[in-house]
Amino acid sequence: MKKLLVIVVTAISCGSVLHAADPSEEGVPTSPLKIYGGGFAVGALMSINEELQDVSKQFFRLSFVNTFSVRDHLGLFLDVDWFIPYMNAGADVGIDILFSRSDFRPFAGLGCGAHYIDRDEEFGDSFGPSITAHAGFTLDLTDNVAVRMRLPYHIIFNERRDHGVGLDFGFIFSSRFKKVRKLNYN
Repeated sequence: MKKLLVIVVTAISCGSVLHAADPSEEGVPTSPLKIYGGGFAVGALMSINEELQDVSKQFFRLSFVNTFSVRDHLGLFLDVDWFIPYMNAGADVGIDILFSRSDFRPFAGLGCGAHYIDRDEEFGDSFGPSITAHAGFTLDLTDNVAVRMRLPYHIIFNERRDHGVGLDFGFIFSSRFKKVRKLNYN
């Protein structure tokens, strides 16, 4: 009976070792359980071309920011901007490349959108598609709150080719499950 018990225990042990999955699950791609974060940003934009300087040399920037985690080092952004003074508004959507997965995440991004600069002229002359490029970092303060700093460059393909460079600071709020990872076996 002891021999039979030893054989059964040995068979079960060997069988579980042979069929066990890698307990570290290393190499299996993961994605965040919650991918969305949203918040606000404030900053400034400095006019580069003379025509935009005629409207204002510097703009106060107020933004509604949205982030979506796609992969470990890839994210999407959607920013809705208001540049003060006047009714200068726009929106950009694009891709951020993240250089780290830690609490401090430097990134660079590129996006496109549309912006309107308020002038005393026809709407079509001051409105146009835009391209933005930026670099910055995100720092997690808690599981739910992160601070973001960016140096954006905007060019608007309107009648005057307005462009400017700026600095903005944002607060992004997300679910407490953003660091919980789900395994993607497919």
